[in-house]
Amino acid sequence: MAQDPVIIAGAGPGGLVAALALHRVGRAVRLLERAPEVRAVGAGLTLQVNAMRMLDAIGLREPVAAAGEALGMGTIATASGAVLSTMPLEGVRDRYGTTGVAIHRGALARVLAEALPPGVLRCSSQVEGWEADDQGVRVRLEDGTELRGQALIGADGIHSRVRAGLLGEVPLRYAGYTCWRGVAPVARPLGEGVMSERWGRGRRFGIVPVDAHQTYWFCTENAPPDGRDGDDPHAELRERFADFAAPVDELVEATPAEAILRNDIVDIEPLPRWSEGRVALLGDAAHAMTPNMGQGACQAIEDAVVLAHCLSAHASVAAALADYEARRKPRARRFVTRSWTFGRAGQWENAVARALRDTLTRLTPRSTLARTMDGVWGVEVPSLPGPG
Repeated sequence: MAQDPVIIAGAGPGGLVAALALHRVGRAVRLLERAPEVRAVGAGLTLQVNAMRMLDAIGLREPVAAAGEALGMGTIATASGAVLSTMPLEGVRDRYGTTGVAIHRGALARVLAEALPPGVLRCSSQVEGWEADDQGVRVRLEDGTELRGQALIGADGIHSRVRAGLLGEVPLRYAGYTCWRGVAPVARPLGEGVMSERWGRGRRFGIVPVDAHQTYWFCTENAPPDGRDGDDPHAELRERFADFAAPVDELVEATPAEAILRNDIVDIEPLPRWSEGRVALLGDAAHAMTPNMGQGACQAIEDAVVLAHCLSAHASVAAALADYEARRKPRARRFVTRSWTFGRAGQWENAVARALRDTLTRLTPRSTLARTMDGVWGVEVPSLPGPG
């Protein structure tokens, strides 16, 4: 008898990696995506060492790295470009077996989607509801289709329908600042593999090369929620970030106006639970966090690999999902809290507070930074046994 699949709602990075990892351990899987095709929403992202190590467990570290930019240096600077802190990343490969990678979201989606086995992905498929019992889960789609599975994994993002069905409506928490993002056709403005974040008064600007020809940038500003741009985002950003040194202006100007994205920064407060019986949450559906540590996609990828490990290690699906939640929830919760805290400090407007922050950043030894990052990057990578 054919095995009922694990049904995954949402083909973002977490859902795609979960499907690939589950296939690797021999589980039948069906990946549902509400859009007509797998597509990137956003601009760029960083896959830090912990995420790349997880991708290595499913054999995709090298193709993902080839599609992005290996990160060799990270800096924190003032708006004028004066460097406060530098973290060389040359020794990271020796310690962890890989570097971090910056990548365009579209490139990541393409690499992961192309690795899926035929028949796994079903697009134009929005989950409307489900019923679960001891035998499995029956999932209803908006078009009336019903699918039978052994489990339902909600990887359907911060506005997760699966989470709403499991826990009710969960309010989003506005962080107090908005963000613009774009990808400019500008090659490595600070050097190969060099990324930087610059801090101003209630504003930040980030610069991240995503390949040899393009640079991802983002900028934040304290603002009321639900703001809207005018007809000329270039002019507005020039005015808002006029005191930020080059290459800020060049990156913004080189980005087509229609490709500049604006979103308020939000997260969700830690949830009381991620799973119930045969249904569990993954990625932003479980632990949406602000982007200040660059760990949103990374934690979703960790979720995905740990989920596959747990489902391969337990005969009971419910026991596997409970184990997955127990393993992942404390770590993800820490990143939600830290990302929120780091973001608030980065957005300070008070001159005294900013001077103290900048001084502490400048005086923090690299050895302290390395120990801190070891707690982020040195996560245990679970084994993924092959089918059989």
